[in-house]
Amino acid sequence: MEKIAYFDCPTGIAGNMCLGAILSAGMPADDLLAQLEGLGLADEYDFTAAHVRRQEQAATAVTITLATAHGHRHLPEIEALIQQASLPPRVVQWSLAIFRALAAAEAAVHGIPAERVHFHEVWATDALVDIVGTCLGLDWLGVDRVVCSPLPTGGGTVKAAHGRLPVPAPAVLELLVRSQVPVYSNCIESQCSKSKAI
Repeated sequence: MEKIAYFDCPTGIAGNMCLGAILSAGMPADDLLAQLEGLGLADEYDFTAAHVRRQEQAATAVTITLATAHGHRHLPEIEALIQQASLPPRVVQWSLAIFRALAAAEAAVHGIPAERVHFHEVWATDALVDIVGTCLGLDWLGVDRVVCSPLPTGGGTVKAAHGRLPVPAPAVLELLVRSQVPVYSNCIESQCSKSKAI
């Protein structure tokens, strides 16, 4: 029987949220960190997990703090780190697929080959820990397929390496379109909020 992980994301989701959910679902943090060490990045970040309460609900909050600024990595370097890390086969397959999808979306937005896409400081280390860690957890839990609720689009702008961008950012929008992800407006913009109040 296929085992499905369902992510309910009424306010979106971030990598550390995925990791918190993985740990709450039962994967021991020591096992996760031991396997992440294969990436050779342990000196670049600090990983903490704490049991917290949010709106009277128990949860696991994961915080990843960068210890050093590595700069940026291109897709081939990220692929090499994943492939040499002695990870389970499904984790390698899933992690590579995710980074390649991210690179393809960025490449489409910037009009460059995927191999030339560079992942900035936070992406270089944070994304590797978030993505590979989540894939490790899904594999540990025996998950075969992930299903996600419709995602809120957000609104406004965000400051990024390439300047101020609209939300969702162009690469995120490209990913949503490519994957045909169901989305909805969560009325972040002030005009939407005003119209709801009428």
